[in-house]
Amino acid sequence: MSFIQTRHSILIISIISAAIIWFGESLLHFSVLDQGQLFELFPNDSNELWMRAIICGLIIIFGIYIQRHTNQKLDLEAEKMRTLKATMNTVHDLVGNSLAGIKLLLANSEKNDIVDIETHKKLIILIDETFASLRDISNIEALNEKQFHNDIYHLELDK
Repeated sequence: MSFIQTRHSILIISIISAAIIWFGESLLHFSVLDQGQLFELFPNDSNELWMRAIICGLIIIFGIYIQRHTNQKLDLEAEKMRTLKATMNTVHDLVGNSLAGIKLLLANSEKNDIVDIETHKKLIILIDETFASLRDISNIEALNEKQFHNDIYHLELDK
């Protein structure tokens, strides 16, 4: 389903439902209630016309209300995602620069034998895993929050 359809789908469904109800009411009058009369999509009886118009109008108005409420939720979700992505890109830049600096220091310390080889390898692996995690978080597409404790939430990342 495209973005336009999701932003207007409830409204479209309510308009189609109102049209089906209007047509169904006309068909009901033709086949059951007013047998022998011609099929009238728009009835001659003003009370019948008024009743159908009010019912169909209420269905469409309710659809508009629900669609606006749904669109507000979609807008809020999109705003949350934009804020999260901006925050994570900033964190990725800051932490990534720091980790790159640490990796450079480790490379210099390896040449001078300040850090043993095993520790150096483990630190490089840790830094590379952290880079990968930051990249994954920066490319997040859906908000999957998990409550850790009271007001503390974590993002669950799909792997």
